[in-house]
Amino acid sequence: MREEKITLTLPAELLEAVEKKAKRKRKKRDEFLKEVITFYIAMEDRKTRIKKELIKGYKESSEASMLLSREFFEVEQEIFRDIFKYFK
Repeated sequence: MREEKITLTLPAELLEAVEKKAKRKRKKRDEFLKEVITFYIAMEDRKTRIKKELIKGYKESSEASMLLSREFFEVEQEIFRDIFKYFK
Protein backbone atom coordinates (compact mmCIF):
# COMPACT_ATOMS: atom_id res chain seq x y z
CA MET A 1 0.00 0.00 0.00
CA ARG A 2 1.30 3.41 -0.92
CA GLU A 3 1.80 5.75 2.00
CA GLU A 4 1.56 9.51 2.13
CA LYS A 5 2.71 11.85 4.82
CA ILE A 6 0.20 14.12 6.56
CA THR A 7 0.36 16.78 9.23
CA LEU A 8 -2.01 16.33 12.13
CA THR A 9 -2.74 18.88 14.84
CA LEU A 10 -4.07 17.47 18.11
CA PRO A 11 -4.91 18.98 21.48
CA ALA A 12 -2.04 18.46 23.94
CA GLU A 13 -4.08 16.10 26.14
CA LEU A 14 -5.02 13.90 23.20
CA LEU A 15 -1.45 13.77 21.94
CA GLU A 16 -0.28 12.81 25.43
CA ALA A 17 -2.87 10.01 25.58
CA VAL A 18 -1.79 8.77 22.13
CA GLU A 19 1.85 8.74 23.17
CA LYS A 20 1.07 6.85 26.39
CA LYS A 21 -1.00 4.23 24.58
CA ALA A 22 1.60 3.84 21.83
CA LYS A 23 4.36 3.43 24.41
CA ARG A 24 2.33 0.87 26.35
CA LYS A 25 1.81 -1.12 23.14
CA ARG A 26 5.48 -0.66 22.22
CA LYS A 27 4.59 0.97 18.94
CA LYS A 28 5.77 4.10 17.22
CA ARG A 29 3.23 6.88 17.38
CA ASP A 30 2.53 6.75 13.64
CA GLU A 31 2.07 2.95 13.74
CA PHE A 32 -0.31 3.28 16.66
CA LEU A 33 -2.32 5.99 14.90
CA LYS A 34 -2.52 3.87 11.74
CA GLU A 35 -3.96 1.02 13.82
CA VAL A 36 -6.43 3.30 15.58
CA ILE A 37 -7.64 4.90 12.35
CA THR A 38 -7.89 1.52 10.59
CA PHE A 39 -9.87 0.13 13.54
CA TYR A 40 -12.18 3.16 13.60
CA ILE A 41 -12.90 2.91 9.87
CA ALA A 42 -13.61 -0.83 10.18
CA MET A 43 -16.01 -0.19 13.08
CA GLU A 44 -17.82 2.56 11.15
CA ASP A 45 -18.16 0.25 8.14
CA ARG A 46 -19.46 -2.52 10.41
CA LYS A 47 -21.92 -0.14 12.06
CA THR A 48 -23.22 0.95 8.64
CA ARG A 49 -23.57 -2.67 7.51
CA ILE A 50 -25.42 -3.63 10.71
CA LYS A 51 -27.79 -0.65 10.36
CA LYS A 52 -28.61 -1.72 6.80
CA GLU A 53 -29.22 -5.29 7.96
CA LEU A 54 -31.45 -4.09 10.81
CA ILE A 55 -33.48 -1.88 8.47
CA LYS A 56 -33.89 -4.79 6.06
CA GLY A 57 -34.90 -7.10 8.93
CA TYR A 58 -37.40 -4.60 10.35
CA LYS A 59 -38.90 -4.11 6.90
CA GLU A 60 -39.23 -7.85 6.33
CA SER A 61 -40.64 -8.28 9.83
CA SER A 62 -43.22 -5.55 9.32
CA GLU A 63 -44.29 -7.10 6.01
CA ALA A 64 -44.70 -10.48 7.72
CA SER A 65 -46.65 -8.84 10.55
CA MET A 66 -48.92 -7.15 8.04
CA LEU A 67 -49.64 -10.47 6.32
CA LEU A 68 -50.39 -12.14 9.66
CA SER A 69 -52.70 -9.36 10.75
CA ARG A 70 -54.59 -9.52 7.43
CA GLU A 71 -54.99 -13.29 7.79
CA PHE A 72 -56.08 -12.90 11.41
CA PHE A 73 -58.56 -10.19 10.41
CA GLU A 74 -60.13 -12.49 7.81
CA VAL A 75 -60.39 -15.35 10.32
CA GLU A 76 -61.79 -12.98 12.92
CA GLN A 77 -64.45 -11.78 10.45
CA GLU A 78 -65.48 -15.38 9.74
CA ILE A 79 -65.78 -16.09 13.46
CA PHE A 80 -67.91 -12.99 14.03
CA ARG A 81 -70.17 -13.91 11.09
CA ASP A 82 -70.65 -17.37 12.59
CA ILE A 83 -71.37 -15.90 16.02
CA PHE A 84 -73.91 -13.43 14.63
CA LYS A 85 -75.60 -16.24 12.67
CA TYR A 86 -75.88 -18.20 15.91
CA PHE A 87 -77.62 -15.34 17.73
CA LYS A 88 -80.08 -14.54 14.91
